[in-house]
Amino acid sequence: MDSKSFELTLEQQFEIRRMQMEVQGMSREQALDLLLQASRLLMLKDNIVRHLLKQTSIQSIA
Repeated sequence: MDSKSFELTLEQQFEIRRMQMEVQGMSREQALDLLLQASRLLMLKDNIVRHLLKQTSIQSIA
């Protein structure tokens, strides 16, 4: 696998910078809430990827 696959795209880097600037204007509670929401979304993404991989494995066997 290409090592560039694990790097952020230019668009993703821009989004990270935008989020950094946005968080600076938040209270600690707001930033913590955003962190928890982001963590939840990443967990949901993991579940979706896992489900899709499982479905793909089942279909390739059949």
